[in-house]
Amino acid sequence: MKRRSRYAAPLRSPPGQRRRFGCSVIQGFLIALLAGLGLFLGSRLLTPALPDRELNIPPKLPQLSGTPEVLDSGPATHDADVVRRRFVLGAEAPQRAAPERPRQLSTYAVAPGDTLFGIALKFGLRPETILWSNYETLKDNPDLLSIGQKLTIPPENGLIVEVQRGDTIEGLARRFGVPAERIVNEPLNGLRDINQLLQIGQRIFVPGGEREMVIWQVPKPVEVRRMSSGVRVYRVGKCGEVAIPPLGTGNFLWPANRRYLSGYNFSKVHPGIDIAGRLGEPIYASDAGTVIYAGYSLNAAGRPVGYGQYVVLDHGNGYQTLYAHASQLFVRCGQQVQRGQVIAAIGSVGRSTGPHLHYEIRYLSQAVNPWTLLR
Repeated sequence: MKRRSRYAAPLRSPPGQRRRFGCSVIQGFLIALLAGLGLFLGSRLLTPALPDRELNIPPKLPQLSGTPEVLDSGPATHDADVVRRRFVLGAEAPQRAAPERPRQLSTYAVAPGDTLFGIALKFGLRPETILWSNYETLKDNPDLLSIGQKLTIPPENGLIVEVQRGDTIEGLARRFGVPAERIVNEPLNGLRDINQLLQIGQRIFVPGGEREMVIWQVPKPVEVRRMSSGVRVYRVGKCGEVAIPPLGTGNFLWPANRRYLSGYNFSKVHPGIDIAGRLGEPIYASDAGTVIYAGYSLNAAGRPVGYGQYVVLDHGNGYQTLYAHASQLFVRCGQQVQRGQVIAAIGSVGRSTGPHLHYEIRYLSQAVNPWTLLR
């Protein structure tokens, strides 16, 4: 056999064989890569998820419903059109356990900075219990709270009632939704049995008792006639006969310069919102309407009910708005006003802890949450 010199040129494979060899190498590399990727993904899927603390991710803390907060109607900005809604502790706040104290009626003097809801939380009671147990003082109206007032605080939720002519233990039990035995067995009442006669003026504590709120209502217009133009004329309390055309648009402007609260928010025990303001700042008509009351807030007996000077507008479409605690009034009964017109000035007249505007919206005599309608 002929020996090949080491200096001779190397033997070359046929072109087709070289291509097949190159493809095999590439295919092997891709198979190895895919296999490695599969093993990596499989290990990730089979590995249990670590808890947040092991991943160094801070867990989300729950939002406490009773914590005061600021809610904006838009992104953080200093734009005056953004309505800042500062919610004070309200009826939705979590109830605290009642502190240990003797089972007796306590007396509490209202201090600066107190609110109805804060006092209720302090004693582990519902706000309604404070109102119901002090009707002669508060008239079911948190706005009547004032510094130095003496409030009666019961030992648990319920209400204190003053006996009227004809009241019986069974009658009180039915009225306030509790068993008659619960009233009799309450040590504070000093009663012997269900048939015991009650004395007029006697104070009875009804543990667990509930009733409807008796909140003062704005004057209700009563239609008396119609004008030839079709406009309806109503009799409205001290304002007498007032023509109320349908002027309202149903869109409500913010009624003051400041767009945040200085007191109570809307709740089932407070039918409006208390808007912050300085003495003398303008109060604006939220919508076009007719003045159906402008003056001091008085009940049917001619006694003040705590709103000081106030204005009520009827918008002729079922809506009414109320503006209370005004230092000055710039409108009169029967006057028609435009949307955004200045109708009064912010004050602190009546039962009030400082200058602010108590503002209400009512539809067909029912209180409406202003936050749902104000723009």
